[in-house]
Amino acid sequence: MLSVANVRSAGGAASYFAKDNYYAGADADRSGVWVGKGAERLSLSGTVEAAAFEAILRGELPGGGRIGREGADHRAGTDLTFSLPKSWSLLALVGKDERIIAVYRSAVIETLRWAETNAAYLRIERAGKERRVQTDNLTVALFQHDTNRNQEPNLHFHAVVANMTQGPDGTWKALRNDRLWALNTLLNAMTMARFRGEVEKLGYQIGAIGKHGNFEAAGIGRETVMAFSTRRQEVLDARRGSGLEAGVIATLATRSAKPHDVDRGALLSRWEEQSWGLGIDLAGMVRDAHERSAVMALAAQRQDQDRPSIAQRGRVMVLELAERLGIKEGDPLVPARIHLRPAQEIAAAHAVASAVRHLSEREAAFKATDLAKAALDLGLPTTMPLIEKRIGQLAGQGALSKGRGARQGWLTTTAAAALEARMLAEIERGRGAVSPILSSEVAGAQLQASASLGFGLTLNAGQEAAGRMILASANRIVAVQGVAGAGKSSLLRPLARILGEHGKQVIGLGVQNTLVRMLERETGIPSMTLQRFLGQHRGLLDGSPGKGELAEARAAYRDTVLVLDEASMVSTRDSDRLVRLANLLEVDRLVLMGDPKQLGAVEAGKPFALALAAGTETARMETNLRARSATLQRAQAAAQHGRTGEALEHLKDHIVEVSENSAVVAAERWLALPPAERKRTGIYVAGRQLRDEVNAAVQTGLVANGEIGPDRIDLTVLSRVNATREELRQVRSYAPGMVLELTSRQPRQRLSRGRYEIVGVDAVKGAVALRDASGRRHSFIPSHLGASGDSLAIQLHERKPLTLYTGDTIRWTANDHQRGMINADRATIAAITPDGLTVRTSSGIAQDLRSGDPMLARIDLAYALNAHMAQGLTSDKGIAVMDSAGRKLLSARNFLVTITRLRDELTLIVDNRDKVALGIGRNPGDKTSALEVTERLGAAATKGQAAGKPPEPSRQPELERTIERVRPFEIGL
Repeated sequence: MLSVANVRSAGGAASYFAKDNYYAGADADRSGVWVGKGAERLSLSGTVEAAAFEAILRGELPGGGRIGREGADHRAGTDLTFSLPKSWSLLALVGKDERIIAVYRSAVIETLRWAETNAAYLRIERAGKERRVQTDNLTVALFQHDTNRNQEPNLHFHAVVANMTQGPDGTWKALRNDRLWALNTLLNAMTMARFRGEVEKLGYQIGAIGKHGNFEAAGIGRETVMAFSTRRQEVLDARRGSGLEAGVIATLATRSAKPHDVDRGALLSRWEEQSWGLGIDLAGMVRDAHERSAVMALAAQRQDQDRPSIAQRGRVMVLELAERLGIKEGDPLVPARIHLRPAQEIAAAHAVASAVRHLSEREAAFKATDLAKAALDLGLPTTMPLIEKRIGQLAGQGALSKGRGARQGWLTTTAAAALEARMLAEIERGRGAVSPILSSEVAGAQLQASASLGFGLTLNAGQEAAGRMILASANRIVAVQGVAGAGKSSLLRPLARILGEHGKQVIGLGVQNTLVRMLERETGIPSMTLQRFLGQHRGLLDGSPGKGELAEARAAYRDTVLVLDEASMVSTRDSDRLVRLANLLEVDRLVLMGDPKQLGAVEAGKPFALALAAGTETARMETNLRARSATLQRAQAAAQHGRTGEALEHLKDHIVEVSENSAVVAAERWLALPPAERKRTGIYVAGRQLRDEVNAAVQTGLVANGEIGPDRIDLTVLSRVNATREELRQVRSYAPGMVLELTSRQPRQRLSRGRYEIVGVDAVKGAVALRDASGRRHSFIPSHLGASGDSLAIQLHERKPLTLYTGDTIRWTANDHQRGMINADRATIAAITPDGLTVRTSSGIAQDLRSGDPMLARIDLAYALNAHMAQGLTSDKGIAVMDSAGRKLLSARNFLVTITRLRDELTLIVDNRDKVALGIGRNPGDKTSALEVTERLGAAATKGQAAGKPPEPSRQPELERTIERVRPFEIGL
């Protein structure tokens, strides 16, 4: 792995890195060398001398001058530590194959050269604003170390990057090192990809490719690796035992002084004895590798006319690998005659194609560096330069589009841009396509009268404006942009009554079953999930319906108003299908209601925000009616406007900082409440792991107090693996013990719908062995899955043990509509019997689940909710847990959703107040749009439209021209 750390002390660093712990004296001249254009320009070359190194780290330039002001604090540099997987350290140091050291060092230096070109920046300030300027040089001292602090073989290189870089104007300034931190996993992946190709040339066989491109040598098992990894085990034990989540903290906490003046001969003898004791002949493995390498070199020279060449056999091997990835001939992202190219180019083309599909399932646009990382992670025999070359070719051909402006370095697919453009075109198609139900003036008066007489309410200005727009608009598709707690239900109740009085049926649509039920309960509008609605009309969207079929569907939806709740959580694909269906069925209205600042869809796109920016007729409800305490009102308002720091300041008296076990603290605070207060108090967390920890802690407390139990049942439940369809097409995603669930028949695989236990995985053949409920064996080939399809048709699960007690609160993780068990809905364990249990659903119906019932595996505890579950829900009080270690989950959007669920009070539990604030401030949690990234919408996409007004005529042609430019790419969607 590659780890990154700041070097704080120039003198300490010079002392530490320069002291030898090399395996042999012959390596001493290679363990401290200057690397990088910056070093060349400073006339630093060859062996690193301690005095010069220390001066550089102090910011002193060899020719005079310094970085920063005299006497000011100066960060010395950044330590990039490149560590070989343990098996390779054993072969290099104990097996004495110095070739491994040489090729790994070369791979590290190649990576550092790439970092110079792509990750070197400095800051300049102009007119009070800071600007980043890219440079092309780093000054790096590269040191080789061979042991860890427990004196075990651990070949690694410290690349100490000095805090200086030369700008385009020739001046030397401090290096902005955030890109080095951000790209650490990519730097490791490209190093391992280059190393992988080189050690195969040395005659070695490699094991399975793991996280970030890491791999061990074939023939050296896990037991041997762990036997020489006691230092690693210390760090893991510290993280588990003390509750310290950050690996760097655990590493420092267990660090002992590194010994020097070690007897190298005695150390080597100890290593050799230990390897023999484990039954590993490292010297023999090295001899075998030399022999294989010699045979390969001889065969390459012979080029026997009667046998395929080495290059030809390499191409066959790569194509077989691509087959196991599910990449077939005719793939639009792979050149038609790629099989004629060298093996590594074939691998690069296939890797990039797979990576594009993987990333574009979740995001409409992505960073080029993320695409390269995803391609390298597939473990195909290729390198970073070839991956970058292939990405450039796809961009040149138009299959990928480059980001512009602030989104330089980003990419999107033409298919994503076409999908967004088609959705916007469908919204435009509905403009002026329907008749107003009431005039705006009459609509406002009737709304207020209906609200007052029917429900005892007075609508505020925003609510009334939204209702007037829905009733008076001549546009089929309209939007209501409402902040959290804006009083959507208070508007929809009188609105639905007026629509009914005018002969209109209203159908509510929601992204989750819990939100659907809440919408029905609070508004009285019959509702269903969006997926169910789209599924009912799949034939109209995907087929070619006859005139009779279309006429029948239109008749069924004549005088219908569709209301989509939490529209920000809907993907572009589903939004496109919905607006197309609305036009196809000729409904009276499709009302999109949501808040673009809250959480988006798990799948790609931000269609609601895009529709608003492109000029969809919009009414805004900007008054938060939910918060009743002054503190929450101020905090929620600040968060809604993106001022997260200010929001946290308002909440400062309600923040509890704990050093560890935040899940336990949250559970304790909730359990300490009286039962009536618990019902009013929700527990909100970020992420699945933290949710499980809080749920377990609450359950433990309730059992100890006798509030649940004493009867119990031990279950094995299914936890869905968060994998894209592209990942499910790769055999490496599967492992014995997992469960494959098919919700529809797979005729090509000869598999019926149902659950199958994974009993074996053959990575060479790309096959997964399954066993069905009757014990029969089946074979499943992941690569035979199509590249596109229903995301719910195939699901992969891990097994998780779960103990339940009578009285436990649970939630469902799948649907059984017939029995009223709805995904994400809550229920209570009413009774436990020897052969099963009885649950009471949220609607009060008792259902018996006996042994073998499939819903017994689709249960989880429900004392805590994560942000995606919580969006759209409300509670009087809340206890929220945020952990600074969960950087991806710690976002401004998660924070906004969490604090806006509450009416009266929030207690925020954090592990580190400052780090949590920094994490929220740095990570907006935004989704991406293809058209925004490429700036295809121009002014229409960036400025939006005034509230409640249609686009100005002068700007509408621009939007239409944009849509026409993208339309040719719609083929195949």
